[in-house]
Amino acid sequence: MATETSFTNEVIDLDSLPKHEDVQLSRSHPDYWKIICINLLIFFGLLGITIGILLFFDEIRPNAKWMIPVYLALLASFFLVFRISFKKRGYAIRTHDVIYKSGIIAESTTIIPLNRIQHIELNEGLFSRIYKLGSLQLFTAGGQTGHIHISGIPIDEAKRIRDLLLKKLDLPENPTTEMNPDE
Repeated sequence: MATETSFTNEVIDLDSLPKHEDVQLSRSHPDYWKIICINLLIFFGLLGITIGILLFFDEIRPNAKWMIPVYLALLASFFLVFRISFKKRGYAIRTHDVIYKSGIIAESTTIIPLNRIQHIELNEGLFSRIYKLGSLQLFTAGGQTGHIHISGIPIDEAKRIRDLLLKKLDLPENPTTEMNPDE
């Protein structure tokens, strides 16, 4: 004898749903701006050296009147864009999801349900280690568009977030990110 279940498909009141816009987002650590500046200075230093070397050639020297102003305009533009981008980034870890917001012209908010996270990476670059910062990368089953890369988190906080998410997800911890408690 088959039991009959009644199918319901109720309309959801959208006003009753929690709004991600109301969540207070955590920002990258202020020292992360220093790391961005170091990376930009390295890039523009190498570019400036290349332009300087090119200006030694007679065929290219007449172009100096536009190459140097373009270089300086790019330098100022990059610093401005990266500074605004740095100020706009934010993240939040909630009971059931992770929110990451970024973007200047096209603002992007990515919300990943915890049950979609398949892998968590904790990364520390050379300059990040100097400032005791790290970045978390959350990988999902949804492909490249569902991944989140949160940079500029104090390393102790990044480890706590990673451990919290691993416990919530019951994922095995990545042995390459384990730290010896005696260190």
